[in-house]
Amino acid sequence: MTTLSSRLEPLFERTRTVCFGRFLIQVPSTAVVVYGPAEVETPIRYFEGQSDKVAEHLSARLAEIENERQLLLKTDIPRLPLFGKVIDGVKPGQKIVFGSKDRVGYAVHSFIPVGKDLFVQYIDSVPPDEEIASTFNAIASHLRPRAQDEIPAEPGSCIEGGFIPLEKEYERATVGIRLQEFPDVHISVDVHKNQESLADRSSPSLLREQAKQAAEGDGLGAVFARAKILRQGALQLEGWKGEEMALVTPAYKDDKAVHEFRFHSAGAVRDSLQPEIDIRLDSGVKDNRKANVNPSITDEEALALWDKLIRTIRVRRPSDATPTTVATRQTPIGSVARTGEICPQTGWWECTESKSTDRSAKRLLRAGEPVPHAQLDSKSRLWQRFFGERQRHMPAAWKLVGYDDQNV
Repeated sequence: MTTLSSRLEPLFERTRTVCFGRFLIQVPSTAVVVYGPAEVETPIRYFEGQSDKVAEHLSARLAEIENERQLLLKTDIPRLPLFGKVIDGVKPGQKIVFGSKDRVGYAVHSFIPVGKDLFVQYIDSVPPDEEIASTFNAIASHLRPRAQDEIPAEPGSCIEGGFIPLEKEYERATVGIRLQEFPDVHISVDVHKNQESLADRSSPSLLREQAKQAAEGDGLGAVFARAKILRQGALQLEGWKGEEMALVTPAYKDDKAVHEFRFHSAGAVRDSLQPEIDIRLDSGVKDNRKANVNPSITDEEALALWDKLIRTIRVRRPSDATPTTVATRQTPIGSVARTGEICPQTGWWECTESKSTDRSAKRLLRAGEPVPHAQLDSKSRLWQRFFGERQRHMPAAWKLVGYDDQNV
C-alpha cells in the first residue's frame, strides 16, 4: 500500500462504516455516501419521508398505465386480465398495481410504506402466467427501516434507508463515495450476485479499450497509447480474485488528464458473499462529467487513497452490528416468513395455511432458526394414508402476531 500524504492523513483520523448489500466499507467521516441502484429480486427505490404519499405515487403510475392502455391491441386485453388493477399487498398500506410497457407481459409496481419512508419495488416485464405478487409481498413483509449509520446483525441486504433480512436469487447493491476535501474525486462500488454463470468481463474494460485503440495507431488510439499506467495486474481483495488497473488518461481536446482506476472480479456462481464486483475511482469530475477539471490529487495520492479505501471492503459480520441495532431492531407485527427461510424475529408466529392443524395455533419461533413446516390436518393426512404417502408436514407461511415478551 502507498503511504498517505500529509493532505490525506487527516481524512482518515475519523472514519465511519457504511453498509451496502451484504458488505461494509470504511470511509472518512466527512465523506458523502450516495446510494445508487439496488435490487433484491427486482429493483427497489427509496423515497425518504414519503410514506404518506402512496396515493400520489399510485395516481401517477395509474396515469402512465392509461397511456400504456392506448398501445394495447384488442387481442392483448384477454391475455392481460390484471392490466390497470390495484391490489393490496401483505403490508399495511402496501399497494400493487399492474400495467404493461411492452404489451407482452405486465409491468408491476409495489408501493411499500415503511415507517416514515416509502419504498417502490418494480419490474417491467412479467409473463402473464407468472406469480409476481407473492415475490413483492415476501420482500415487503421483511423490509424494515434502517438508519444511515445502522449496521444490522443478521444476514441480509442493506439498501438506502432499509434492510431486508432475506437471501434472494438476485441481489445488487451500489454505493458512491464523495470526498468533501477533494470534490472532483469519485469512488463507486457495484456488486451483483451471479446467477448460473459468471460475467465475461475478466479484465477491466478500460485496459482492453486502451490496448485495442493503441493497436490502431492513430486517432484515439494514439491518445490512449499515451496513457500513463500506474499499476495493473492480478489482485486479491478480501474474497475476490480479480484484475486491477490504475492509469492516467491523457488530455484530449477539452478533456483533462485524469485518473481512471478500476478493480473487477467475476466472483463466484450463486454466492451472495462473493458476487461480481466492480470498483472505480475517477478524478477530475465536475457536474457529473469526467475529465472536466484538473485532478486535485497527485498520482501517488490517488494510489494511496485507492488502496486505503478498497482494502476496507469486506463481508458484514454479526460482530459488526451497531449497539442500537441489537437493542432496538424488531420485525413489524404482521410480517410473513415461509418454511425454509431464516426467522427474522424471536416471537409468536401463526400459521396462515388453511390445511394445517397449526392454523389457529401459535408457535414461539426464534430469530436465526429456519422457519418450520406446518402440521397437516387430519383430513389431509387421511387421503395421504389412502395413497400410501408418509408426509405429515407441509411448507407454509407464518405471520408474526406478537413478540416473545407479549401474551398472545
